[in-house]
Amino acid sequence: MVVTPVEEQTPPAADASTLEEAEHAAATATEGEGEHKSVMPVPDELLATTKGEAAPDANAGGEEANRPRVEGDGEGVVQSNESSAKVDEPVATENSDAAPAEASVDAVNGKIPPTKLIPQHPLEGVTLTERTVRITGNKKQIEAAKDIIKQAMSQVLVEANGVTRTLVLNRPKQLNALSSAMITCFLRCFTAYEEDDGVKLLIVKGKGRAFCAGGDVAAVVRSINNDSWKYGAHFFRNEFLLNYIIATYSKPQVSLLTGIVMGGGAGVSIHGRFRVVTDSTVFAMPETALGLFPDIGASYFLSRLPGFYGEYVGLTGVRLDAAEMLACGLATHFVPSDRLSLLEESLKKVDTSDPFAICGIIDQYSQQPSLKEKSALNRLEIINKCFSKKTVEEIIASLEQEAPNVADEWIASAIQSMRKASPTSMKISLRSIREGRTQTVGECLRREYRMVCHVMRGDFSRDFFEGCRAILLDRDRNPKWMPPRLEEVHDEVVEKYFSKVDDPEWEDLDLPPRRSHGRRLVPKL
Repeated sequence: MVVTPVEEQTPPAADASTLEEAEHAAATATEGEGEHKSVMPVPDELLATTKGEAAPDANAGGEEANRPRVEGDGEGVVQSNESSAKVDEPVATENSDAAPAEASVDAVNGKIPPTKLIPQHPLEGVTLTERTVRITGNKKQIEAAKDIIKQAMSQVLVEANGVTRTLVLNRPKQLNALSSAMITCFLRCFTAYEEDDGVKLLIVKGKGRAFCAGGDVAAVVRSINNDSWKYGAHFFRNEFLLNYIIATYSKPQVSLLTGIVMGGGAGVSIHGRFRVVTDSTVFAMPETALGLFPDIGASYFLSRLPGFYGEYVGLTGVRLDAAEMLACGLATHFVPSDRLSLLEESLKKVDTSDPFAICGIIDQYSQQPSLKEKSALNRLEIINKCFSKKTVEEIIASLEQEAPNVADEWIASAIQSMRKASPTSMKISLRSIREGRTQTVGECLRREYRMVCHVMRGDFSRDFFEGCRAILLDRDRNPKWMPPRLEEVHDEVVEKYFSKVDDPEWEDLDLPPRRSHGRRLVPKL
């Protein structure tokens, strides 16, 4: 992997065709990407060298001095390549069935104690410090861990500026669709930085024209088809854990939401303290058109939007611009594109974790955009009247009753979107958002994990797999939902999605205790 500076570019404004590309890219994203690089040589957390091999001399110059290495003969330690760091002799571990699988690392400034294991992580034998990823396990487990670390090196870039860390989603060709490796890297970084007194602020952004177009759904579907539903459950378990850590994080996070923000991209940003939108930002939660439901804790933040606007956003998959995101509370600030780089440079110079101080800096660059005349937020009274109905059928009927009296396009578009979406998805999505109104973010994520496991298993409907076929694989955009009509999706079936999975190896989502129960969204209507 060659290390070259990142070129910052302002992404073009996203339109309908761009969002269609986003949906396809998020689904067809592949793990094999070209060489990428950060403004730092590599993230300190992911630098590597092998046991018995001297780390490249940082003063030697040339490309080799900056090239990360993830190699080894089973010792299982990924270490900083600083020339003064050393690797002790490996020692055997309980779960090592071959060669010794663990070693300790002394960093330049003395030994750094490892952090706690991330609960429910796919690599249970991995711990992280600021400069060390420590892996325990047999050789096969260690090699699997190293593969993920290699991917994470290129897919998430880390820049250090004083007490600020910038995490850059770096899959621009796939519109930064979240892979398992990216989620792993984010978990590592967020966990380490929260315990590191030398880190006070996190910035998260995407490279290219998208912040993040969602999760890598195609990889999940391929794995389910080739292996087991448990890989999909594994993917979502770790993604939801990351969402929970972000939602309850003790240090401020500033997400710079340029371009497309959908699905999983909302999960790693909307739960954070500061969400900065700009001229190119387009937000959507289009899961019901795919046979899924708004997950990643969306039932928490959608249910806290003004009135019943969250039901409108979640059920229709409507695309919101920056002004609408700010007005409803999904965003905290609007900063024009030509001032975004200035804001970022100012944030990199801070020496505080005080959210009021961070907010004051963002305020210096922010503006108050105006809602477009045709925005549905200007018709919130109609949205509240219709989307407050008890059932999906009643919501659609109410919209159809209002349509002749309203000339706006949004209402006809809402009806069309809801009628084209999966009937099963529509019903479980409405129930999910309604339950989210009275739940903490942790409770929402635990419930959503049950729901997504049932979806991955195809227990009560195969609509998710049919939606992926029609929209992401064959792309005929003509899914055959089963059952095909809302009235055929009975309440007893909906209820089952919220129950525990009937599998002796399945467990509820286990979330660690945290001080916070989630962010408070502040609308600016």
